[in-house]
Amino acid sequence: YKQLSRIEINGKTYNLNLSFKIVLKIFRLFETNSPFKFKKSAELLGISESTPYIINKISNYLFGTQIGNNLREEKFFDINLDYQYYYADFYKIGIDLNKENIDWWAFNSILNSILLDEFSTMHKIISYRTYEKPSKNIKVQEEKEHKFRMKMKRKYALPNVQSSNNALQKLWSYVEKKVGEKKE
Repeated sequence: YKQLSRIEINGKTYNLNLSFKIVLKIFRLFETNSPFKFKKSAELLGISESTPYIINKISNYLFGTQIGNNLREEKFFDINLDYQYYYADFYKIGIDLNKENIDWWAFNSILNSILLDEFSTMHKIISYRTYEKPSKNIKVQEEKEHKFRMKMKRKYALPNVQSSNNALQKLWSYVEKKVGEKKE
């Protein structure tokens, strides 16, 4: 995980302290209006630069988004408020989050697995939060299920390298065709 705990920003490499406890503290910091949240986050991560630009680059690296961005979708999971639920799931697999200080990447990977496990406490809690009364119209229900499955398919899809190659090939064919038309 040492390689994953480094990030290069504008040619400078930053070694980050990425224990899950540190990352949770940073989440809590950004839920406040503290003017010192960038400075304190940098301090927790073990870096000297605390500009919003640097912290947002690191946030994008860790979470795929900038810290503090509010999603418009209804929230059904909170990393801090749901601690008691996923703590139990980690404990079931032999990891006591109160005693062990695992790496953020390992924590995140295990948590993702727990969220997908239909027998986990956290999965059950989320299913209660996202429950919708079934429609009496079977077509409406099938359409909702289809939309959900397609959303999950996109979320968990592997990158399609072949499609980008196909797109480049189509573009090249189009250019060749246009060049050929002008020669005539």
